[in-house]
Amino acid sequence: MEKYISIGFTKKEHRLKGELKVLVEDEYLEDLLKTPVIFLSIKGRHLPYFVEEAKLDNELIIKLEDIDSKEAAHLLSSKEIFLQPANLLKEEERELEFEDQSNLLFGYLAGFTIVDLELGELGRIIEVIEFPQQEMAVISHNKNEIFIPINENLIEKIDKEKQYIYMNLPEGILDI
Repeated sequence: MEKYISIGFTKKEHRLKGELKVLVEDEYLEDLLKTPVIFLSIKGRHLPYFVEEAKLDNELIIKLEDIDSKEAAHLLSSKEIFLQPANLLKEEERELEFEDQSNLLFGYLAGFTIVDLELGELGRIIEVIEFPQQEMAVISHNKNEIFIPINENLIEKIDKEKQYIYMNLPEGILDI
């Protein structure tokens, strides 16, 4: 059985020609920009998609072969992206360098699943971003991108082994 490495998520469709916005961990950005094929998690399976184009402007946008409409791209939104180890660049092939994001107190929670004590499992943290007031977890919930504040007052428990963060979120947080 082939191994897969989770590198990020597809977000929303972009424009009308089947492009997708994607969010990829910094360490895998160059791998995605140069890989011929990605795998998307669909109904529990890793399905291959050939990358026609990957570009980085303000956001990372990919165009996959045979995905030629906004509707087709929409069906692939909010899916986990994987690469096979053979598609990762060797260290000597890498050209891009990134700033260290370790200054985020809760940055290590990217990839963890948020579970609210009342609502249950809400979604996997796509990324942790810093706002002037606090850090926010970005999750995909019911096909919407939701920002969840991360601070010690809302966290009940963090299970690092299972990668779950149990939180007691304010009522209506998902409606914002």
